[in-house]
Amino acid sequence: MRSVRVEVITYTPTFFYHCQHCELTFREMGVGQAVHREQAREALPEDLTREFAAVSSWLHELLERYGSRIRIKLVDAASLEGFWKSLRHGIKSYPAILIDGAEKHVGIDLLSLDSTIEDRVRRASERREIEEPEKGGMG
Repeated sequence: MRSVRVEVITYTPTFFYHCQHCELTFREMGVGQAVHREQAREALPEDLTREFAAVSSWLHELLERYGSRIRIKLVDAASLEGFWKSLRHGIKSYPAILIDGAEKHVGIDLLSLDSTIEDRVRRASERREIEEPEKGGMG
């Protein structure tokens, strides 16, 4: 079955890690988690942190609702891939959602996309039923 692709381009928290040996040493010293928690708190400004939390929550709900019938890809807007996709699709603000690489939505009103995604998932399921040969028969 073909799954519906949902790509989200937004600013995401960035975490930096040391080499394996240093990470292990920091963890044994009890400072590794504290450093990473501090990075998480300071990775984005407060407004973008709230926005990312809303996007993340919405994506988790989609996964719970549709499971393997949907594929989600999260792209950091500040990454090379995010920059390229923004240029390619004419995206100037975030978050931006691409559905099956074609349909574009920009803005934080994510719930407005639920019916569109539900319709895409339903159509993909119907196509699968048509394309699958009937089981059984004489042969």
